[in-house]
Amino acid sequence: MSAKLTMFIIGQVPEELGSAWLQHLRDFDVAHPGCHFSIVAEAPEMTMSEIVNMLRVKPEFRFVTIVPRDK
Repeated sequence: MSAKLTMFIIGQVPEELGSAWLQHLRDFDVAHPGCHFSIVAEAPEMTMSEIVNMLRVKPEFRFVTIVPRDK
């Protein structure tokens, strides 16, 4: 097995592309067993319902935590 590489990516994605980007990352994850992704997203303008919908990818993420922040 090769050495693991840790990558940090900070990006700004329009709200309407959030789900598509997450699906792209999930597809990569599924296609390459052994990869592990920890994702943190900040979406202060989105409602909780919009955030939950954005996180709906196929196959589902195995672990999701949503931490609401006070406005």
